[in-house]
Amino acid sequence: MKLLNQYKNVQFLGLYNGQMSLWYPDRLEVGEFSIPTEKGDDYVIWSKTNKFLSRKRNSVEMVFQKDGFEKWPQGRFGDVNKINDCVYTYKYEGGIYSLSFFCDGEENLVNIESDRPLSVYNIGVSSLHDVLILSRTPMFNCKSLLFYSKTGKLLWKFFGEDDCLKINGFCLPIVDNVVVIISQKIVATKKIQGFDIHTGEKLWEVNVECGYPNTFFAGEDKMLYGCMSTWNKGYVSSKIQMCKLNPFTGAVEISVLKEDEKYEVYPWQVSMYGRRLYYADNRSGCEIGVIDIDKKELLDCTPLKLKRGYTIDAPVVTDDKVYQFIREMRELRVYENVPI
Repeated sequence: MKLLNQYKNVQFLGLYNGQMSLWYPDRLEVGEFSIPTEKGDDYVIWSKTNKFLSRKRNSVEMVFQKDGFEKWPQGRFGDVNKINDCVYTYKYEGGIYSLSFFCDGEENLVNIESDRPLSVYNIGVSSLHDVLILSRTPMFNCKSLLFYSKTGKLLWKFFGEDDCLKINGFCLPIVDNVVVIISQKIVATKKIQGFDIHTGEKLWEVNVECGYPNTFFAGEDKMLYGCMSTWNKGYVSSKIQMCKLNPFTGAVEISVLKEDEKYEVYPWQVSMYGRRLYYADNRSGCEIGVIDIDKKELLDCTPLKLKRGYTIDAPVVTDDKVYQFIREMRELRVYENVPI
């Protein structure tokens, strides 16, 4: 891929409504908009929709609007949160977890008895799965999931049978009426299961020895795709492989794309755009690669030629550009995307 531009001494926040958001020591740039920053500021782009840019200054949080930062929006129970384009607020008081959320402009109010505050993992907005997915534990330490209707009726519970395994709360793919739950040991996938999201009926189960990612992306064909590197026998070299998972049957297809070197591609350092996967390889020097999931082949791999020990995150992708941030260097590189 051709290098188009480099931005140095900067923190790349991501794309806010499709606009590049750069945090310099003295200013924040969002597209063509620029605003001065102050020492101690903290800026974050929230939610996968990239439509929630916040600033924390002197313990006061504000949200970016068209002309600058404004007071954080308020709802029934205080500060507004956002997930899957749904706005929600919550409170925990007297053993009752109360959740107010808006979907399609209509407020839904749920009150749930609980001995502790709950974590919101998903608010379904599709007519096929108007389901709340909550948990009694934080996303990074998830052991169980609670599935409620949007009226507050408990539909079913999921509890892992193996105490050594935790749920990957950062990746809960939902395709039609199927929710896929990935159980892992630290970050190594050990079990993948598919359930009816309304009834909890187990549809299939895959027990994993090695080589399956813990992060999947849903394609337009309703299949799930992921990518990672795995060691070959003897741990002398590794290979980069793509995993295709059928969420309705549990059928898995593995395609090896590149091998015989010491690759370091982790499944959470992969992004999906259209019918492609974009990966960050953190072996010495680092590279970014592009995979065509239909052809099951590597379209491009671009070396970054970095110092040993530098790491990179998942690429951020648009139709014509690939954005790659290098944290240790505080540098953003913008590449021309491989023509689609």
